[in-house]
Amino acid sequence: MCYSLKYWLVFLIFMINASFTSLAATDLPLNVVPATYQKVDREYVVNGVVEAVKQATVTAQTSGQVLAVNFDIDDFVKKGKILVRLKNIEQKASLAQMKARVAEAKAHINAAKKEYNRVRKLRARKVASVALFDKAVADLEAAKAQLNAVNEGVNQAKQQLTYTTIKAPYSGVVLQRHIELGEIASPGKKIMTGFSPKAFRVVVAVPQSRIETIRQHKRARILLNVEPKVLRFRGKKLTIAPYADPQTHTLRIRVDFPKNIKGVYPGMFAKVAFFIRQEQRLLIPVNAAAYRGEVRAVYIVDKEGRVSMRHVRLGRLHSDKIEILAGLDEGEQVATNPVDAAIRLKSQRATSLTGVHK
Repeated sequence: MCYSLKYWLVFLIFMINASFTSLAATDLPLNVVPATYQKVDREYVVNGVVEAVKQATVTAQTSGQVLAVNFDIDDFVKKGKILVRLKNIEQKASLAQMKARVAEAKAHINAAKKEYNRVRKLRARKVASVALFDKAVADLEAAKAQLNAVNEGVNQAKQQLTYTTIKAPYSGVVLQRHIELGEIASPGKKIMTGFSPKAFRVVVAVPQSRIETIRQHKRARILLNVEPKVLRFRGKKLTIAPYADPQTHTLRIRVDFPKNIKGVYPGMFAKVAFFIRQEQRLLIPVNAAAYRGEVRAVYIVDKEGRVSMRHVRLGRLHSDKIEILAGLDEGEQVATNPVDAAIRLKSQRATSLTGVHK
């Protein structure tokens, strides 16, 4: 008897709770919005690769053994900082030799000037011949030319000496190091590759059939998939190559990122969406769409407040709204919170079943 009484009490409590839950679910407020046609951008999407606007490989411009390598891959280097230092004994010796030749050339000029002044005075007294005077003038000019040539040699020797200290041409990040400590560098040998993290662009290949439309509008968005979200940037500048690849019949287009963005690196995969035209599309808020496995649905609310689930076919995403390709008509009221709408629908079904049993 006690057991039966306990059973019925538990059952009664359960039914009371279920009734309250059903009433609460029925009383949940549902926010609804109508499905409406709106103008949306139609875009042509193509795959591309990110590259730095400023990316360069620094090479050696003189010969010498590598004495110091101050930076490595992924290091940030400020403009003018020393990347690599080369042994400069030969360059210093060459500079010293050229300076000695400058002193020699100056001595020749002084001697040529004295000879010129002596012959000029003799010529004024009609003692020296014209040929002797002409030779003195020519010797002086030759001495001056020799000094100029030697001075140029000094400048070149100084430049070769500065080449033994290889500096960063601009502030950036080291992408690759091509030389090791102790190696012998020679003119043209790669030292380091780096890029500036301040400016990036995406390079894409576009079929020739799309070029005129893209050239006409010159509007594009860059889509970068960085888990857990997709980053979207408005393309700042479009540069279209004036020639097509003869093999693929595509033209290269460069689309610039905004300045000083974070989390972007050369070689990353990206998509570029080029604006083509505007179209009228049936849209609902993106949070109004319900995903049930492979099924895509929305919850419709009629004039009496009754809820029904409708399978739909979704299209492209437009900011906070999504296209409806099939399954919904303009003006139908859609619940913006699918969870609350699902609870209301279950409550309706339970109420309907209860009425049938009665």
